[in-house]
Amino acid sequence: MTEANKVCFNRTACALVFPLLLVSPAAAQEVETIIVSGSILKDKANLPGSVFEVSADDLARLKPISVSDLLQGVPGIQVVSEDLFGLKLNISVRGLTPRRSARTLLMEDGMPIQPAPYSEPSAHYVPPFERIERIEVLKGSGEIMYGPQSLGGMINFITKPVADGFEGQIDVAAGTRNFGSGHLMLGAGNEQGGATLNILQKQSDGTRDGHSTQLKDVALKAVVKLGDRRTLTARFTNFVEDTALTEAGLNAARYAQNPYANPFADDHFDLTRRAMQLVYDAGWGAHVNSHTQIYAAETFRASYRQTDTSTDTMTANPTTGCEGSARTDYENFAARCGNKMRPRKFSFSGLETTWTMQSSLWGQEITSIVGARWHHEDADRRRYNGLTPTARETSQGTLLRDLNLIQTDATALFAQTTWNHKSLSVSAGIRNEDIQTTNTSVYANFLERNLRASSHQNITLPGFGLTWEPHDSFVVFAGVHKGFAPPRPDRDVDPLAPANQVRPEQSTNYELGMRRRSGDATQVEATAFLLDFKELIVAGPLLGLASGTLINAGEATHAGGELYLKHEWSEGLSPNWKPWITLSGTYLAKAEFDSNVGEGAANVRGNRIPYAPKWLGDLSVGLAGTNGLGVTLGVHYVGEQFSDARNTIAQSADGTLGLVPSYSILNLGLTFQPDRANWDIYLSAHNVLDRRYLTTRTDGMFAGPPRQVLIGFRRRL
Repeated sequence: MTEANKVCFNRTACALVFPLLLVSPAAAQEVETIIVSGSILKDKANLPGSVFEVSADDLARLKPISVSDLLQGVPGIQVVSEDLFGLKLNISVRGLTPRRSARTLLMEDGMPIQPAPYSEPSAHYVPPFERIERIEVLKGSGEIMYGPQSLGGMINFITKPVADGFEGQIDVAAGTRNFGSGHLMLGAGNEQGGATLNILQKQSDGTRDGHSTQLKDVALKAVVKLGDRRTLTARFTNFVEDTALTEAGLNAARYAQNPYANPFADDHFDLTRRAMQLVYDAGWGAHVNSHTQIYAAETFRASYRQTDTSTDTMTANPTTGCEGSARTDYENFAARCGNKMRPRKFSFSGLETTWTMQSSLWGQEITSIVGARWHHEDADRRRYNGLTPTARETSQGTLLRDLNLIQTDATALFAQTTWNHKSLSVSAGIRNEDIQTTNTSVYANFLERNLRASSHQNITLPGFGLTWEPHDSFVVFAGVHKGFAPPRPDRDVDPLAPANQVRPEQSTNYELGMRRRSGDATQVEATAFLLDFKELIVAGPLLGLASGTLINAGEATHAGGELYLKHEWSEGLSPNWKPWITLSGTYLAKAEFDSNVGEGAANVRGNRIPYAPKWLGDLSVGLAGTNGLGVTLGVHYVGEQFSDARNTIAQSADGTLGLVPSYSILNLGLTFQPDRANWDIYLSAHNVLDRRYLTTRTDGMFAGPPRQVLIGFRRRL
């Protein structure tokens, strides 16, 4: 078999692999070695697209209470907050649906973190910021190297590196709303490797009354150096959440009386997530590097929710007499009608390998990347109905309503080649996703079914980009790539209605922008973007259809611009104070439906996409003193947005429809670390003015987190 035949196991990769085969070893020896890691921003300056990094310095300055605080300052990103810790992360990139970040690829050190990236992308876990070193955000044509969600962007949480020598830290904090946090980090290492252990525990009364939250996180990261340019990295994490959390919002009358009320006293949410990642980085010869990872994760999540419609329980228990509506008579309805239980177990595992080579040909530098990933998922989705608000799966009278077993096998092949000639770089890439999903409905509506439906998706996603660097501090970039999001098998591959399968979402994404950097003092990035959707998927209720349904809403367009500015003054107001400022802004000029949906849905052509505000803004200013004192003041703004595709303005009685008004909140951070001291103290205040604001109407009205103040002490061991 020839070398070309060995590499070209998939036609879609061949065109970009050939440069690897054309380069002679002699030419390759003239080029510097590159380094492969879990980072997606290996060469940020020359990436053909919008990129952003929340750095370690940003984490130190901003003193966040949750990861949400860090992401709100990223241009193009909206974070819809439902809880104080940001555990139910709702991220919208460039106007895409924010619900549980289902249209944003989330990774931790290059490993997917959603419960099941293909079949269950709804996020219920995010790495605690206490063990995060930095956050990488990629929205350009380089997205096609990652998947499966590539419609808007991806976020990669990079954990802190293994210690060099002995390193230890204790961090404790306490604050309002019964907030308490304790974090211990211990690590040791040398030239042969090392290990770091993080133990974290947090608690709080949460955003709403009776919304108490506890989380525990244990993470171990170890590195073994196997020789020159060869390392093995292992990560193990165990995350546990125990929350008196409800996913049900308030009706209009209740919200007006008290936006932080929680009439769902018996609602609860439990989550346990265990994950493992092994990464082998190696250099082969002078200029070939490989990055191979084996990963696996298991997530168990169970939500216990008050029954919100009488139909469910009456079907199972026709003698209970469930009259009324859950949205107008919460407590009495729950006492009569019991609850719904959703215990679900997800697991996935995968193997991914990426090979990178730098070389030269006819005076041009060439970087070629080729890789493959095998990925498997299992999902066990159950739903029970109980007779009382506190019923559980084993309680007397509890009935199994639904049981679906879902299996997904996905193979991804990807390649990218970048040609560098003087100040110009041209990149071309391609990704092929082959996805086979099977959904077996064992039980449905309390009856045994044993029906099966399957879905097979094979899609090729090309991408093209270029950068032009007229001088060292200025880069112009442009790119175009195909975006893709696979169907959700729990709702889109329905064994009870196999003819109603929803087609996958697809888009063509365009970018044009510039980056400018003047040393470490000034940073500027401006980007214009266009997302052209051919198959936008929208939840049925947003179009006037039944709850729990999804529909292909056809064509849609998202277009706008992003701006980021950062400047640090080397000479401040006085020799002892140096000011700095950051500004992030997003203008989503257009986010609307371009076609009629039909099939009984409302006519929404020309209407604005739900939860796609026209304006987002974030401004932070600060002072860094030579005496060790630091001050940060931030203002975050979110423009008004519609809650449904019909663009309903008037508020409905149940609170699910109506305009979501604009809002702005003020945050404050203070730090003090004396010169040469091994300790520091800090204060974080979120929503300083205690502004009451509405964040979402999904399942009712949700208020944003109220004022939260905490004081912390950190000591390095």
